[in-house]
Amino acid sequence: MTLDDNQSCYRGDTAETLAWRVADLEQENARLRQENAQLHAILKSVPVHIFTLSKEYQITYLNHFRDDCTDHPVGMHVRDFVSDAEAPLLEAAIDKTYQEQKEQIVCVRSETTGRIEQVRYAPLKNGIDPHDSIVVGVTLDVTEERDEVNELLKRKTEVEAALLESDERFRIMVESTPIPVVISDLETGGVLYGNRGLAQIFGTPYETLQEQFTSNFYANPAQRKALLERVASSQPIRGMTMKLKDGTGKSVWAAVYLDRIVYAGQPALLGFFLDVSARKQREEEILRDRRALRRLLDTNERDRRLIAYEIHDGVVQDMTGALMFLQTGLSFVSDEVDGRHELSRGTTLLSNAIGEIRRLLNGLRPLSLEEGGVVAAINDLVTRMLDEDFQIDFQHEIFFRRIAPSLEMAIYRTVQEGVNNARRHSGTNAASVDIQQSEKTIHIKIEDDGCGFDIQKIDPRRCGLSGIHERATLLGGQADIASSPGKGTTIEVVLPLGDYLESDDKLA
Repeated sequence: MTLDDNQSCYRGDTAETLAWRVADLEQENARLRQENAQLHAILKSVPVHIFTLSKEYQITYLNHFRDDCTDHPVGMHVRDFVSDAEAPLLEAAIDKTYQEQKEQIVCVRSETTGRIEQVRYAPLKNGIDPHDSIVVGVTLDVTEERDEVNELLKRKTEVEAALLESDERFRIMVESTPIPVVISDLETGGVLYGNRGLAQIFGTPYETLQEQFTSNFYANPAQRKALLERVASSQPIRGMTMKLKDGTGKSVWAAVYLDRIVYAGQPALLGFFLDVSARKQREEEILRDRRALRRLLDTNERDRRLIAYEIHDGVVQDMTGALMFLQTGLSFVSDEVDGRHELSRGTTLLSNAIGEIRRLLNGLRPLSLEEGGVVAAINDLVTRMLDEDFQIDFQHEIFFRRIAPSLEMAIYRTVQEGVNNARRHSGTNAASVDIQQSEKTIHIKIEDDGCGFDIQKIDPRRCGLSGIHERATLLGGQADIASSPGKGTTIEVVLPLGDYLESDDKLA
């Protein structure tokens, strides 16, 4: 039964009802004291300071204070806790809290602890008069956090200084390098940055570089468009040789390197130009020398053919005719006639001489090579090797009908010398020859499974293998000979086709 129930039952207070009421009040007071003790214990235990302030900046409540502080904190002024320099910061924040009725935050260093504390002020309404309020405050120790922030700021400052130093070194390096460097607008081609190397190679004043357009550097402005299309498809340009021009219109050969970048917040191209004019000139000289060598080789082959024709159609025909007359005359001379033996011996020597001359003529220019080309000549070589009990597996994939005589002879001689080397020195009676044509090269491979040899100990007098190397080098190709004792020999030769391909009309 509650006190209200008792009042509804009795018109006046009696000793019993008063006792009930006193008991209820004591019970309620005990509960409030318990709650107050719990709240006070909580406030004492939290690791922050919770306090209230009057408009005069005085503390009206503080949950706990340092044990070594003798003065009672209640009634103390906020200035008592900070330096004279920071006190106005606290007072201004308190005033703003009262005026705006909004939370305010300020960081100060405590005079009592020496640590950095974050103070948060907020208005506390009393529930009766909304304009009559006090300020409640909370302080948080943020020394470690602030130290971390300060350390980060310090590191940031150091990093920024290092970056500035690095940028300065990079600027000096880029400005000092003789390699032309340019950054241009992706759309217009306008020069956004260029170093002194760029100004020098294109004969443009350094001070006016940013007035230039990179399209002015190309011998053909359409080249830039083609480069942009490649860069747009994520294909950076790496060392593409291009013909450029300087401010006077003079041609400059350069290896171009381009990448798409972002510069000053806009799409741009980073370019490097390596002047390769001297190298290009040297390449052209080598090309001219190679063409001259090719003409010399072709001339040599024509001379060999002419010599072979002259000997075959002149001397050999005459000697053959003389042999026929001698053989006819010898048939009319009886065995008893004096001098018949010498005449017969002379006829034999003349016949042998004709055979030797024909062999030499075949060396100068094989008749099968002259009439049918390199494949027919190698097939003829395969047949002749069969007569000497040596088998050749000849495979080929060739699309041309005829090529320049010098290259035909080089292919034939390479195969001939490689096969002869296998026949004479490999200790086996078989070899394979494979010739493959690609778009720009002829690949020759000669293999045997014979005894092999130590390449390091090869006799320099064996000029056949060295001849393969020299012939390939003269024609702008390369040769590789691989062998070791007991593991056979492989000869691989790559010869450039280049302009050696000729039509039948040219060979006619």
